[in-house]
Amino acid sequence: MPVRLHGAAPDATASSTACAYVGPLSPYANPFTAGDRSPSPAGPPMDAEEAVDLFTATLRGPIGRRYADEFARALRGLDLMCTCPLDVPCHADVLLHLANDSGDSNTISTSNSMEGPPMPHPIMVAAAEYLTAGEKRRTAARESAFLTWGPRSTEAAARYAHRLLSAEAATLEWQTLGLLSFEEHLQAFASLDTVGGQHLELYYSDQGGTESITLRVSCMSCPSQHVHEVTSLEQLGQLLSKTPAWPFIAPQDGGNR
Repeated sequence: MPVRLHGAAPDATASSTACAYVGPLSPYANPFTAGDRSPSPAGPPMDAEEAVDLFTATLRGPIGRRYADEFARALRGLDLMCTCPLDVPCHADVLLHLANDSGDSNTISTSNSMEGPPMPHPIMVAAAEYLTAGEKRRTAARESAFLTWGPRSTEAAARYAHRLLSAEAATLEWQTLGLLSFEEHLQAFASLDTVGGQHLELYYSDQGGTESITLRVSCMSCPSQHVHEVTSLEQLGQLLSKTPAWPFIAPQDGGNR
């Protein structure tokens, strides 16, 4: 019965027995080695046994089966030599079992000759790992955006209002509005006054890099609302002149305030 031997490629050539080298750089080498990253994204590096298990699982896959049949024919009846110490799990044991199975058929089915449920092909595992890592990055980015959305909105509103409405805009107290698409849409509001049954607010929005400030005049006793874009401090004055708040803002003839 063929056995597993320890050695390098030259040792196999010099062996007095019918021997094939199956270690590193040979056509029969195990592509998975101890110390490699585990197929699981969060898993620790593989040990020798896990590397052999993954080699076995690969030979059970739809592509691996064809290689397994070729390996079985090429290595049947030969001692197999690898650089792995004999007291350490080695894929050469898998190849020995594969090549010297007692079945009658010349083609050995890996699904019958090796125990355990089929495992996915390594490229499938790699694709799943890549997808999982990508989703983790996107989740972390969304969480970061969520945590900073409020401050980013109010800071952006204050900067833009200063540019649009002059230094007097520093008196505005911007607050965060309900969260929308926080990844690209910043928004905030600043309450101005409630006069004559109307509530006046400034709304800031930055959607996809397009910033704007609007004046919203809401009726306190009805659902009506008027929205006007603000383009300058003077134009804001023109909009306010049409509201019930105007006599309080620019009193005439001894008016209040």
